[in-house]
Amino acid sequence: MLKQFPENGMDIQKIHETLDELGKNDIKNSRGRLFTYFYDPGIDELNKLQDIFLKFSNRNGMDYHAFPSTLKLENDVIAMMASLLHGKEGSAGTFTTGGTESIILAMKAARDRFFEKHHGVPEVILPVTAHPSFSKAVEYLGLKEIRLPVDEHYLADPELMRKAITENTAMIVGSAPSFPYGTIDPVKELSDIALENNLWLHVDACVGGMILPFLKRLGHNVQDFDFTLPGVSSISVDLHKYGFTPKGSSVIMYKNEELRKHQIYVNAKWPGYPMSNAGMQATKSAGPLAGTWSIMNYLGYKGYTDLASKTLSAYKTLTKGIENIGYEITGKPDATIFAFQDNNNSIFTTGVNMIEKGWYPQIQPSNLELGLPSTIHLNVCPVHVEVADEFLSDLENIHKNAGKDSGSRELAVESRDKAVDYLVNLIEQNPEKKTLFFHMIYNLDPEKGEEIFRKITDMDFHAAEE
Repeated sequence: MLKQFPENGMDIQKIHETLDELGKNDIKNSRGRLFTYFYDPGIDELNKLQDIFLKFSNRNGMDYHAFPSTLKLENDVIAMMASLLHGKEGSAGTFTTGGTESIILAMKAARDRFFEKHHGVPEVILPVTAHPSFSKAVEYLGLKEIRLPVDEHYLADPELMRKAITENTAMIVGSAPSFPYGTIDPVKELSDIALENNLWLHVDACVGGMILPFLKRLGHNVQDFDFTLPGVSSISVDLHKYGFTPKGSSVIMYKNEELRKHQIYVNAKWPGYPMSNAGMQATKSAGPLAGTWSIMNYLGYKGYTDLASKTLSAYKTLTKGIENIGYEITGKPDATIFAFQDNNNSIFTTGVNMIEKGWYPQIQPSNLELGLPSTIHLNVCPVHVEVADEFLSDLENIHKNAGKDSGSRELAVESRDKAVDYLVNLIEQNPEKKTLFFHMIYNLDPEKGEEIFRKITDMDFHAAEE
């Protein structure tokens, strides 16, 4: 029986108790135990700014004439980001809910610019390491994607991308850095290609945009990736990652207003109010925007540089320690996120065992057909400087007792043909068998893997029952 709409309201204490009970199984950010989902600056003082989020949560950024503070806040944030990314006079941007929205807006703008002079299906050229949000945008916007292999260092290959250009190419993409490996694509070469071919180059700096500039200030070797390069048209940056702002905070930045104009939506062809939206949203809470403005102004350039220094220190401790234990750092990371692999034993078993010890890394199964390794992925934050040695100690103990887990791998291969129904059933009945689950995902062809996750998502999201 479906859960019914309540006849009578619930008292406030009961609401709090119910929500507390619901949240008991959520992952807790226990001072540095998370290496995914949550970017922790380790500054308790920032909690004092939480009331600003609530204060502005009911102000609607859709109508900035009624709520002029929202326009001022957004223009301030965009100006700060333009300054940080070496934007010139006339740089433009929009505050969004996250990297996916930022990427969709950039691709919508590039598509509409393409349609000014072309009539084919717009194509987007990108490395296989580019975020799936690009593929999502391709599906939403009716585009075609050309995903290309990366080189031996897991970087985009400029020559492969150059050869893939056709008269229908609307955009090329580079990451700064790529999420899986923390490697910065050769954006300078991509910028040159974009200029030579009059193409839109988008740089996905959702992870790196709020830490790379500060690492560079510290003397860390960071290649140019922003509007310093003349061929860069747009950059996506998640502020809720290394900006440490409330979840739902990102920006899409453009080299100029001429490029940004293609993302704006206007409609006066109905009897209601004229709709004019800079981004995808119409109604939008100003809570995340006000929270972002507050934290960026509280920390400032110096505060963010200090946090970047702590993050870099933790990153160096972790990468050196992980290599000393016997794992291999995947590729040559340029930022403070990275992945590592085990060339002798099951990295899935390692990841699951670390989770059982109360750590939360991200396991990246990859895929056999991609020819890319399975890895454990870590987003390193300032708070991890406090726990790096403890993490390494637990990891070393697990490595000493590592096994190949070959039985799971053989079962995965044998089950390939009927894997979809088998895996969905396995997850329903045996949620603890995570290692087997990751082995099977790795061995499936990508289409089968997507079918599994589509079924799982459809299964998980349903109307609640009494």
